[in-house]
Amino acid sequence: MTRHPPGKRADYRWFHTITTRWMDNDVFAHVNNVNYFSYFDTAVTLYEMTEKVVGLLEGPVHCVVAEVACRYHASLAFPDVVHVGIRVANI
Repeated sequence: MTRHPPGKRADYRWFHTITTRWMDNDVFAHVNNVNYFSYFDTAVTLYEMTEKVVGLLEGPVHCVVAEVACRYHASLAFPDVVHVGIRVANI
């Protein structure tokens, strides 16, 4: 099975910076896998709010993240800083 290399930063249009929390670490002293998806969710929601894409609960437009995937290339641990990039693959 061929492993795809990490995407390039230029492939993403919008970024949000998150500092990992102590509680994000697991017993192996790195960020637990489930927390990566929380970072994605936080970045998408903040994008919607700051760019006025939707009014979250009001208005006729609601964004849906229909599919999410994560390929791990390196570990994170507290107190690392994560630059979460988002992009739209298809509308």
